[in-house]
Amino acid sequence: MYIQFKIGLDTVDGSLHDTRKNSLTKNSNEHNSDFSNKRSVYDSSFQYPVRMGDEYDVIIQDMSRNGDSGVTRIRGLITFVRGTKPDDRVRIKITKIGKGYARGQLIAYLDTQK
Repeated sequence: MYIQFKIGLDTVDGSLHDTRKNSLTKNSNEHNSDFSNKRSVYDSSFQYPVRMGDEYDVIIQDMSRNGDSGVTRIRGLITFVRGTKPDDRVRIKITKIGKGYARGQLIAYLDTQK
């Protein structure tokens, strides 16, 4: 527990005045309360940008570390699609949602050349 003091400027004439304020902080969670508008996937009120069973038309951007799935982003959420490779335009169906990622199943290729 510590005491925090703040000294500020008077807004009317610019003179320095003492605005000491005793704020007793019990733990570090209270200190970070100013950032409550950002929600983490670990927050119970967080909602994913995709839902199970939804279909999306996407372009595969990269390969996963294992090399068995293509990687794309749907509204910022990393999504893995097995059996695809970079630059594939595909339609996928969301089959699994995990903490910070989703998995999609390949439905069809959107390019007529494939």
